[in-house]
Amino acid sequence: MRLILAAAFIGGFVLCVALVPLTKRIARKWGLVDRPGGRKQHAGSVPLGGGIALLAAACLPLLAAAVLSAVWVGNPSLLPLPAALHDDMQMAAERLPLLLKVLAGGLAMAALGLWDDARNLRPSAKLIGQVAIALCVSLMPQVRITLFVPSPWFQIPVTTVWIVLMVNCFNLLDNMDGQSGLVAFLTGSALLVLALQTGQYFIGGFVLALLGALLGFLLFNLPPASIFMGDAGSMFVGYALALATTLTTFLTPHAVNPIFPLMVPLVIFAVPLYDTVSVLVIRLRSARPLLGADRSHFSHRLMRLGMGDRMVLLTVALTVLATSPGATIPYGSPAWRLFIPALQALAVILVIVQLELVSAANRNRGSDQ
Repeated sequence: MRLILAAAFIGGFVLCVALVPLTKRIARKWGLVDRPGGRKQHAGSVPLGGGIALLAAACLPLLAAAVLSAVWVGNPSLLPLPAALHDDMQMAAERLPLLLKVLAGGLAMAALGLWDDARNLRPSAKLIGQVAIALCVSLMPQVRITLFVPSPWFQIPVTTVWIVLMVNCFNLLDNMDGQSGLVAFLTGSALLVLALQTGQYFIGGFVLALLGALLGFLLFNLPPASIFMGDAGSMFVGYALALATTLTTFLTPHAVNPIFPLMVPLVIFAVPLYDTVSVLVIRLRSARPLLGADRSHFSHRLMRLGMGDRMVLLTVALTVLATSPGATIPYGSPAWRLFIPALQALAVILVIVQLELVSAANRNRGSDQ
């Protein structure tokens, strides 16, 4: 199994590194570029559509492994394999139908994002599309969030809201070079640790392929970025991480802690959630459209403190590292132990809020003088 997991990561990385240069050429040929102006501060036009390379690099290794496994299970004589791999191949083949459905949802979400990149959809239209895709995916019982409530009338809307929330969290984070991809890589790594703790290798392979693709993409997307992932990429990444959390079982037969399924995802994604919630609060207070675009994000507020792009990215990464790893406490831990990383994440966020409030107050006093 370690060989298969390593292949998922390496395959995602190599494919993304190989596909990004091709994607850049195609994007420029088709005029799919992001030009500076207004709230966009980058110098010169930058190709969009990097999300297509990211999508292909994350999905193709998984599809190849699952399809080959299904073919091998149907006819084992085609390829002699060590006995130690037989169970792994059987498991991968059994997961192929679910994988195809999950990746179809990701493809639909990326297609919606690419349409927005090319045509600049109205925010309300994009949100409606996200909800429709998330709702269709939530109809699959295997991916629903249950929270110990057996009714599908509860599970389907909760799962839909979670998918849409995560899609928009990472879409909103894609406001500066490398930020959405780096946060996704760090939070996804925490989720990977959780999955491997309990031998959830399907989730492990799914996340590792995504992490490999993200790492390969970051080689081109860190400041100064030579390509953007665009909405196609950020929405796919948010969708993939949302599905990884809904597919992950946070309980074991020997460790039934009902707080785990609720608290762990909130701790892992504390920083993306803080960015989204704080932006919505700022827009509400200033009577601006909730679905509009502006420079009120966490990264923009750090820039107003005098930080450069790389310092902002480092600060955001350190904030994620101060929150997300706390959620990887061993399964079966007493309920009170889970509140420690939750409290730690909350404390880190509150420290940031305090610093931002003081900074805003100082700026206001300076403008009044």
